[in-house]
Amino acid sequence: MKARFPLAVLLGLSLLSADVLAADLPADCPAAADAKSKSRTLNQMSTLMVSLLTLQGQGESNFKPAYAPPAGACVRERFAAGGVTVTAIQSAVDEGKSSLKYRFTTDGAEAREVLVLYDATTSVATGKSVYFVIETRNGNISYYEMYRDPPAYDVVKTLVTGILDGSSKALATVRWPPGAKEPVIDAMDSKRLK
Repeated sequence: MKARFPLAVLLGLSLLSADVLAADLPADCPAAADAKSKSRTLNQMSTLMVSLLTLQGQGESNFKPAYAPPAGACVRERFAAGGVTVTAIQSAVDEGKSSLKYRFTTDGAEAREVLVLYDATTSVATGKSVYFVIETRNGNISYYEMYRDPPAYDVVKTLVTGILDGSSKALATVRWPPGAKEPVIDAMDSKRLK
């Protein structure tokens, strides 16, 4: 009888913690059609360099993609990819400032996050809308794709699935080693970057 009580308590605590985690997520999105988009890629070296210089300007202590808090966020769907469960969160983009279009988070031993980010600074500097697909992981910032317009959800979901299962390769990966004077570019796909 004594052995059942601690098990019941543990079960109750685990259910409570699952409820707390679920409470941290926004509500599910209402059923709506995806915005029409050609999902045109924009893999230009000059566009990427604007973003990398912006990151460098933020300094070592703030070396990460910067964006405004998401507005109107909702859970688009949950799906399996790369052996983990992925939660896709959709947000309303405000083209007056850097903001998220999609955020993909995973469960599992190593939580991962892939962002689809409208970059206002790069958009103003280049004179065209720029959306990046970025993952920050273990101190590395990896750029997987650049889009000229808001990418369609299905296109991004396919890319994110490839990122998580290892079949998609980054356009560029950059990091700022502790104490270094500037960031280091570890990888650059010159075949895909124009």
